[in-house]
Amino acid sequence: MRRHRDGEALVFAAATALALVHALDDAFVHRGSGLGLGQHALAGAIAIAAAVGAMRAFPRVRPGLRAALAFSFGGLALVNGATHAIHVSRYDAGGADVTGLVAAAAGAVLLALAAAIPRRHRDRRGVVPRGRRWGRRAGAAVGGVLGLILVLGPIGMGVVATHKWRTPIGAAPSAYADVRFRASDGLELAGWYRPSRNGAAVLVVHGGSSDRNGAIEHAQMLARHGYGVLVYDSRGRGQSDGRENNYGWDWPKDVAGALGFLRGRDDVDRRRIGALGLSTGADVLIEVAGKRRDVAALVTDGAAAASFEDWHRLRGTEIGAVPGWVMFTTIRVLSGDPPGPPLEDLVRRVEAPTLLISAGTAEERYANDLYARAATGRVEHWNLPDADHTRAIRQFPAAYERRVVGLFDEALR
Repeated sequence: MRRHRDGEALVFAAATALALVHALDDAFVHRGSGLGLGQHALAGAIAIAAAVGAMRAFPRVRPGLRAALAFSFGGLALVNGATHAIHVSRYDAGGADVTGLVAAAAGAVLLALAAAIPRRHRDRRGVVPRGRRWGRRAGAAVGGVLGLILVLGPIGMGVVATHKWRTPIGAAPSAYADVRFRASDGLELAGWYRPSRNGAAVLVVHGGSSDRNGAIEHAQMLARHGYGVLVYDSRGRGQSDGRENNYGWDWPKDVAGALGFLRGRDDVDRRRIGALGLSTGADVLIEVAGKRRDVAALVTDGAAAASFEDWHRLRGTEIGAVPGWVMFTTIRVLSGDPPGPPLEDLVRRVEAPTLLISAGTAEERYANDLYARAATGRVEHWNLPDADHTRAIRQFPAAYERRVVGLFDEALR
């Protein structure tokens, strides 16, 4: 038994150490261009403490707990490493991809170890009564499912939310120019700009884990009506500096830089600048419009919950609040960014004419109903029950163009 434990502990320690190497590479070496060493210091410190603590505890605990440790660390390492494996399989390797592939392999080894431990330590002599054995197995199964749903799954979702790979951008569409500008904290952002033909301009902000390509169809719609359009990669996406956070907690700094870019254009009247946001971009623009007065008109498509507080206000106190809290806490630790104020509070301070667009009949609709009720300014909610998230421009193009361009025409022209 000691020989088995020592061998298992050696495998666990080696695989966990390899996963830790990637975590530190991710946090400090390839932390994202333009970011300081302290941005992910908390995430790095937690990774070290968790890995060292688990390696010390592993030889001292019972087989069931050893299997649980191996499964937990293995699952998270595999999820993290899988994002790099997908990136390498589709595009060239870069950044932390090499150590990410090592972490994926280490995660697979840990999952195999978790599966092997119960077999290596099963009660061959029948010392434990059969009823008790099956009771333990049932308890372990229930505990494993709850742990996966309430803790490990949400942590994995938080990992993915801060580690989505970048995709190639390609050449600018006809009549658009490649532009670069600075966010308010100094990060360099890349985008495309099409000059205005009517003196007004609209800033278009893409959704989480997307980039400017995901918003170009909306930009083209506005350009057809003469508006100048700026569409860009938010921090950590496309060709911009920074690190991914698909809930956009630091994106208001990007929007500040983008608005500054538009105000400095000779073809744009600075009093006639609007904004259109998709999904995470919609959440971010509600925050920006609630704090600034230089957004003259606002359209949000697919706003929902930008933080745990938004989630909690929308859903109330329920068991689903536990995985929500775990996921948002994971995002905060891994990104190093704090969430913004609740959107319900911010929408009360929006003075610009605003159109809230929601799709479907579930959480997205309920969230926008909540924001529309909370608003004190001129805010209208348009729900499309048969549309998919941010796809109304394709599924109901005529009605979408009429409502969106109509708001901008009225407010900006």
